[in-house]
Amino acid sequence: MAHSTTGHGETRVNAFDTYRQISERELERRFARFLEELTENLLRSAPSPRQGQISRTQVTDAIGILQIHQRGMVGSFLGHYRGFHDKLTPPAAELNHWWDVMDDSGTMDLVDLHTFENYLAVDRLAHVGEDLHRIGMEALQIRVADLVQVDPLTLRLPEHVAQLARALQLVLEEYRIPQQLTQRIYDLFARLFVRNLDSLYRHLNEILEQAGIRPDLEGQILANGSLLRKADERPDRSRRRQAAGDATAGAGGGGSAEQRPEKLYSSVINALNFKRKVEQPPAQAGAVIDTEKLINALALLQQRGESPQAARGETAVADFLLGQTPELAGDVALSADNRNQLEMIDSLFETIRSQLDVSSELQPVLSNLQLPLARLALTEPQFFLQPDHPARTLVDKLAALGSSANFPNRMLESRVAEIVAAIVRDYDGDSAVFAAALEHVERLSRQQSQAHARNIERVVKTQEGKEKLRRARDAVETVVRDCLPPGQIPRILQDLIDQGWRDLMVLTHVKQGVDSDEWEEQRRTLQLLTTWLLEQQRGEVSEDQCVERSLEAEPFIDLMEQQISSALPGNVSIQAVFDELRGVLAGDIAVELLQREGEADSGAGDEPEPTREERLAKTRRLRRWVQRVDSLGKGMWLNYRDKAGVKHRIQLAWISDDRERFLFVNDRGQKVAELNQVQLARQLSRGAQPPAPADRLSVVDQSMYNTLEDVQRTLSFARNHDPLTRLINRDTFLDQVGRALRHAHAHNSQHAILLLNIDRFGLVNEIYDRISGDQVLLEFSRLLAQLHGRKTSSARLEEDTFAILLVDGDTEKAQALAEQVRSDIANGSVDIDGEKVSFTVSVGIAPIQDYSPDVDAVMANAQAAVTQAKQLGRNCVHLYQPSEDTVRNLRSEQRRSRKALEDELSSERFMLRAQPIVKTAMTGESATTRHYELLLAMRDKSGKLSSPQNFITSAERHGIMTLVDRWVVREAFMWINSLMDAQKVVPSVAINLSGASVTDDAFLDFLFEQISEFGVGTNRLCFEITETGTISNLVKAADFVRAFRNIGCKFSIDDFGTGLASHNYLRELPVDYVKIDGSFITSIDQDSNDYAMARSINDLAHFLGQETIAESVENENIIRKLQEIGVDYLQGWGIGRPKPLAEVTMDLSSIEK
Repeated sequence: MAHSTTGHGETRVNAFDTYRQISERELERRFARFLEELTENLLRSAPSPRQGQISRTQVTDAIGILQIHQRGMVGSFLGHYRGFHDKLTPPAAELNHWWDVMDDSGTMDLVDLHTFENYLAVDRLAHVGEDLHRIGMEALQIRVADLVQVDPLTLRLPEHVAQLARALQLVLEEYRIPQQLTQRIYDLFARLFVRNLDSLYRHLNEILEQAGIRPDLEGQILANGSLLRKADERPDRSRRRQAAGDATAGAGGGGSAEQRPEKLYSSVINALNFKRKVEQPPAQAGAVIDTEKLINALALLQQRGESPQAARGETAVADFLLGQTPELAGDVALSADNRNQLEMIDSLFETIRSQLDVSSELQPVLSNLQLPLARLALTEPQFFLQPDHPARTLVDKLAALGSSANFPNRMLESRVAEIVAAIVRDYDGDSAVFAAALEHVERLSRQQSQAHARNIERVVKTQEGKEKLRRARDAVETVVRDCLPPGQIPRILQDLIDQGWRDLMVLTHVKQGVDSDEWEEQRRTLQLLTTWLLEQQRGEVSEDQCVERSLEAEPFIDLMEQQISSALPGNVSIQAVFDELRGVLAGDIAVELLQREGEADSGAGDEPEPTREERLAKTRRLRRWVQRVDSLGKGMWLNYRDKAGVKHRIQLAWISDDRERFLFVNDRGQKVAELNQVQLARQLSRGAQPPAPADRLSVVDQSMYNTLEDVQRTLSFARNHDPLTRLINRDTFLDQVGRALRHAHAHNSQHAILLLNIDRFGLVNEIYDRISGDQVLLEFSRLLAQLHGRKTSSARLEEDTFAILLVDGDTEKAQALAEQVRSDIANGSVDIDGEKVSFTVSVGIAPIQDYSPDVDAVMANAQAAVTQAKQLGRNCVHLYQPSEDTVRNLRSEQRRSRKALEDELSSERFMLRAQPIVKTAMTGESATTRHYELLLAMRDKSGKLSSPQNFITSAERHGIMTLVDRWVVREAFMWINSLMDAQKVVPSVAINLSGASVTDDAFLDFLFEQISEFGVGTNRLCFEITETGTISNLVKAADFVRAFRNIGCKFSIDDFGTGLASHNYLRELPVDYVKIDGSFITSIDQDSNDYAMARSINDLAHFLGQETIAESVENENIIRKLQEIGVDYLQGWGIGRPKPLAEVTMDLSSIEK
């Protein structure tokens, strides 16, 4: 590399040399530490005899190599690093030189398989590093490229995680570390080395920035998302994954990306049509309005400056248009296409109003765009299809400008209002109006981005100044504490410190630092003065010393005065202290003592500040979140909801060197929070998290996603609610009772069921008619619906039987609620054919306690109670109360049942089976299927296989599902290891995890340990989250998913669509796959509602870049329907039956690697 040697060139050479020296020294230290920790890890985790693939001898050999050759390995690592530095811009072919292991056909020799797997691991490490340190690495790459004057896209940054991982790979090969251990080493490298590189990138960037190389670069990256053309980077990643034989290649968007945007737009249109059909509005009479006539009517309203109130959720565009245009009044109707376009505009503005953080000042201004955009949608429906359409981009940028963090800002509000007014005034069917407006908005956006970057820079500089001052004060207090003895000290010394010497030392620390001569001199001055005064007070000074010190004192004090007056010229109060000090040192004034500050009350020294470990020990439940705090980097955005449920976002702008304090800014770059480590961990535990996939959609895409979600919610509502009363139905209610029961078992909480039966309801139908009976039921349901809240839910179980679930309520609360309901119904009436008809209810109460055996027993108790209420004369409340003997027997049975479950789990009755999952285009006859779900199975006493469902239900009830999941994980990993040991093809496997496990801290640690111990390739693992209804903490579940996706694992949501809140899981859990529940699949070829539900789930998942799996696929008719919908993967007996793992192993033996 050639450098200029004069002027500016010398500065750049010096900056480059400094950067390289510090980088090399720091990497040497970090890699040496990694090797030490790696050795300790291998020593701690000796392989078990059952592990199979990794022998004790191999581990022992590796430990020996690490212990003997650590220094040589560090030297080798640095040698490769220096090699990267010597060739900063290699030929493009060298960047992918590892493709040499493959021939032109894309196949690979068996001898090269391990090499290829290593390169996949390096590739995975690179992506983990990019996820963690993208901003720091990108800034360093651009600065180094600027320094050596090359295009950043041609630079191979030596400090990039990809190069560091490559260097590790070469070291492992050079020292012949057993191949079976390399996957574990790569995982540990990610956790112990890569995750902690943030401080290195920050330090190197600061060095170059201080040399004038691209200041404020991070701010520009944050404002623009990236300054590098990401599309040009890593061009062969998809090809690599395909060649790797990864059965899950394309997860997270590979399949769905091909469907954007036409198919997704078509999905939204189909969803709107279906929703209209489901809601069954009154049939519209009359002629359909011509589209041109509709556009002209909208233009007239636009010219008059009128605007619908849809942006405030009051009137839809279509209704507003028909109501405000007399010539359209009467028996006319909108075509389905036109109504769809207008409803999509309604959804767009509803999204802006309710889901985006747009300021109240700007919302009315943006609502004026509703009519021009409605005309645009009718004129150019492709507006919704084209991501680069100027109107779409305009809406996105206006929504970003309208963030409440930017307001109040009258100038910005005025400029946006002018731009919107120009669109309303000028738009007459020509999209160029939007393009012209976009230019103005982009100028405002650039100004906003620049202001954001400048504000962050000011905030950070201010914070760094405060941090520097804090460190200086801490250092001075340390010097003072070290100089002054415990107990009593000379008062004059304390006065000197308080009146100016402390401030002088703080100033010296800030300006010159602790290595300066000035700092050392001031420290020695304080130490010497302390010694003199204490010796004088104790009478330990001889006459000769007195004479000597009297001669030294005056020039000594004069020097101190000069230092104070020079540094603190306005400080006059210290003069009196110096005058008294002269008298004291001359022996004219006695040395007066006082208690040292902070010791007056206790008579002892200050309590030592608790260490970081001591503070964390007091908050053990935050341990997981403290680890997440450690992985946060500058520039990361976090989303959170305030107490009112409004979503906000904040950006991490500054981290203290000790990672103890974190500063956040808003969209405007203004400081909004400064949190210590524990406070930030607590906020993460409460839901502050990185943006979810749905949060990254454009405004128009988000509105279309909302439309799909609304249809899915409508279908889900119909499935889970009674069609007449719109209360939840029996199945849904029993599911909620099951959740309450699990909570009672786990937390010893109390809940209750109120079972209500309308007294003599049959007489209403006999005396009047069925319609009158329905009227009674509706009135009854309205009363129950008023009770809905966070602690109650109501259901209709049968024709005249209803139920209420009271959560977190004891029997006293349950009786009070039951009596209130009974009284309100008895005192009310229903008007039937002009006659006031009254009716009553009998109410039975069944408590849900920690000893309640199951849902059926609780419901039986409630039924017994309501039967007793009937026998007592109706119109009354009866509480089911078990006897003490019954409770004692139930608790005893519970303990026995739990023990029996644990014993069964440790027996040989359990086994795993594997069922194939195939691409939709494939059939179950394919012998090359390499994606399986592992299913738990049981053997009965005769050895015959049976369903484990009863066992699973009992395990959930007794809270031991995490034990079941641990057993499954270990068995699955041992099977994978046996395949690797036998040199067989290793398929991708899906392993079921319960909702209880994904929220359990101990299970998270266990799974990390198992992956490390067995050395299982994480790119082959997919975890299916089953029983999402048992997820007690969605924040923890989302964190669990992110933690393992960061190391290459994939995730799917199982049984999707059956719960009331399924769409929430899709929004909050960053999964790769969505498995459509089998209840929608088995009759999809016959039931239009099941077909619509499966299609809506498929569309929702694809919109977020996720792939779909249909389970319970049993025949060709079902397969054709799923292909028609566009489901990505199929699973079921029609594809392939579950097989024991031994049989699957034999099948895999026939597949060439």
